[in-house]
Amino acid sequence: MKKIIIYILFVATVFVSCKTKTEEFSGISQSVVQDYAQIFSKTETDSLSKKIIDFEQFSTNEICVYTIDSIPNDETALYYATKIANNLGVGKKEKDNGLLILISKYDRQIGIATGYSTEKIFTDYMCKTIIESTIVPQFKNGNYYEGINNALDSIMTKWK
Repeated sequence: MKKIIIYILFVATVFVSCKTKTEEFSGISQSVVQDYAQIFSKTETDSLSKKIIDFEQFSTNEICVYTIDSIPNDETALYYATKIANNLGVGKKEKDNGLLILISKYDRQIGIATGYSTEKIFTDYMCKTIIESTIVPQFKNGNYYEGINNALDSIMTKWK
């Protein structure tokens, strides 16, 4: 009897601890803003997450913002962003409609990786333009949230 009670408590503890914070937005188990470089405040992360999730519910297009301290093994930001997007499964498999913005804090590199369907709208040139004209000017002033928020506005306007 004692073993059964301990087992039930163990299972209940595991079940409760597996809940994720992003479920409060839409039931998604994977966070759409993964800030490992800690460049955003909690409020900023929540704001960007809500914007991305609302857009996904409207359009089915998936966006992920991913920050890291540095890119490993001298890889380019675009190549590493593509690797991360593929590993996370950003985008609907049947539509291949994902986009991932990678920010490498110490390398000072930004990459935007797109799924095959997404790259019909967002070419490499267009992604480079968004990085250089929207994100970088804000980042130079230390305004990381504004740079990404403005980039998301630009992306969402073009990707309806």
